[in-house]
Amino acid sequence: MSSTSTGKLPLLIDRPLLRVRKLDQSSSTPTIDPGTGTTGVLLVDCTQNDGALIEHIWLIQRIANNRNFINLYLSTSSVALGVTATGGQADSYFVAQDRVPLNAAVGVLKTMELPLLLAPVPHAAPGTGSTLVPQFRGMRIEKGWALWAACDGTGPHPDAPNIGCQGGFY
Repeated sequence: MSSTSTGKLPLLIDRPLLRVRKLDQSSSTPTIDPGTGTTGVLLVDCTQNDGALIEHIWLIQRIANNRNFINLYLSTSSVALGVTATGGQADSYFVAQDRVPLNAAVGVLKTMELPLLLAPVPHAAPGTGSTLVPQFRGMRIEKGWALWAACDGTGPHPDAPNIGCQGGFY
């Protein structure tokens, strides 16, 4: 097996990853930073494995004209956003925000723009609204961290879009 020192890290995916979650019961209050008032949805749990590469995150419109902002968070907890299994404070950070475009019909997909990567990821699909090839965008989640999502504002949000992500586990 190749080692990561050969520069082949993005291609050493052990298992594929595809998640779609409902955000209708999520909320983040009173600020954008995660805290005790944030009810998130766990997207990717890397607290017990070697990490993951996220190639694509998208929002799926469920109710026409819904404009909820969706927040992404990284946390060291896979139990509850910002809280450990024993009730202590976990490291949790806001990392991105996006929403579906104005007047979007049911079923519209909105791709969230991911951070730039130095090494390419294993896809090269056409981009939307960006001059950079999406092959150089993605999110690596390191061992010990989890990716969460939540609607911005007091909840629940029964009209919130679904969120999907795909990539692979290391």
